Amino acid sequence: MRFSIFNVPLERRLQTLSVLIYALVTPFALICAFYLIVIPIFYGFTVPYLIWIIYWDKRHETGGYKWKFVRNLKLWKYFKDYFPISLRASSKLDPEKNYIFGIHPHGIISIGAFCNFGTNANGIDHAFPGVNIHLLTLDSNFRIPFLREILLSLGIGSVSKKSCTNILNSGKGQSICIVIGGAEESLDAHPGNNEITLKNRKGFVKLALNNGASLVPVYSFGENDVYDQVSNPRGSYIRRIQTKIKNITGIAPPLIRGRGVFSYDFGLLPQRHPIVSVIGSPIDIPKVNNPSEELIDHYHKLYIDSLNELFENYKKEFHEIPEDTHLKIN
Repeated sequence: MRFSIFNVPLERRLQTLSVLIYALVTPFALICAFYLIVIPIFYGFTVPYLIWIIYWDKRHETGGYKWKFVRNLKLWKYFKDYFPISLRASSKLDPEKNYIFGIHPHGIISIGAFCNFGTNANGIDHAFPGVNIHLLTLDSNFRIPFLREILLSLGIGSVSKKSCTNILNSGKGQSICIVIGGAEESLDAHPGNNEITLKNRKGFVKLALNNGASLVPVYSFGENDVYDQVSNPRGSYIRRIQTKIKNITGIAPPLIRGRGVFSYDFGLLPQRHPIVSVIGSPIDIPKVNNPSEELIDHYHKLYIDSLNELFENYKKEFHEIPEDTHLKIN
């Protein structure tokens, strides 16, 4: 086993620390929430806070409050440089329109989506003047005290239908970013694998039609390469168990191996591996209140064709993917 204890530049140590903080935020928030609930001395704070977040505070349904200070923290620069992560836009966007960015693949923990859309580490806040993009995540994340405040301060909102509609109808340029493949796609996140879950995911297309929002495909090359995952082909015993857990809890349990803080070969931190998120050209969508299945299928096919084209155009430039490798869509 290889270790990294001595002779490591401070810059790289800070990069590792930033990723460690990212990995520990949710567990730390859960521990804090547990103590707030079980220790009576905290009830004077806990009860009003829970009432506030359950009954009154609905900012997760409007895209949070997006503090520039938080989105521009130097922490995210170190996080970006750890892999490193970069962002490439292939076209300009009209600030008079609203957009739904669909990002693929999910990977294990959607690192490219978080860095490029959940923070301003790669300048997304200035890449498209007049376009305000909110990354969306599971509604359940906003029921965890403290974690919800962090997400809201980054401008991250709930992926519920109500939240999507609220944001898209809040003004010109208001847009959302969705990791379309979700938990199911994380189970296909193996190094070198370019396999996504999209064939039967059509809700985002209907959402686009209902709101007249243009669709923008995004592909994060290298997202699946930062973790090793135990072999779990579809139909295998492990995969059936993982799918059953996902269906019950909504959370997929990938069996992964990364690296540690001081070890290169074992741990739960992601490996250093470049991730490049490429933003494709927008697909204009008409506003239709009650779209037919045929119309949904039509624009769903256009989206898949556009995503395939994006993958083929950039697979060699950014990731040296063999010419005979193509995007696999389940």
